[in-house]
Amino acid sequence: MPSEPVRAGVVVHFAAGLYPIDAIKRAAYRFMDSFAVDIDPRADIVVCTLLPCSPKSNVEAIETDFRNEVLDQDLRLQIAKETEPLRNLVLSLAFSKTGLQG
Repeated sequence: MPSEPVRAGVVVHFAAGLYPIDAIKRAAYRFMDSFAVDIDPRADIVVCTLLPCSPKSNVEAIETDFRNEVLDQDLRLQIAKETEPLRNLVLSLAFSKTGLQG
């Protein structure tokens, strides 16, 4: 979806079914030193208003960076979910050999 300018910032839309809110929040946290993010989840879209901390910020670059970070965070969440059973197996095997059983 296209973005729309707002108060020296930008509004970015994400399809609600495509990106989880958690990925958007993680991306917002990643950039909180550069810009503020207002997240507004709606029925079919998530509207994010990006407001730069500095008036000299490049709004187009902020939008691109934020979109890329949301995608990155979404993939990290997906990989973590897919590899959870293997990680749990490795951890249980590692702790089974320590003698730290309760």
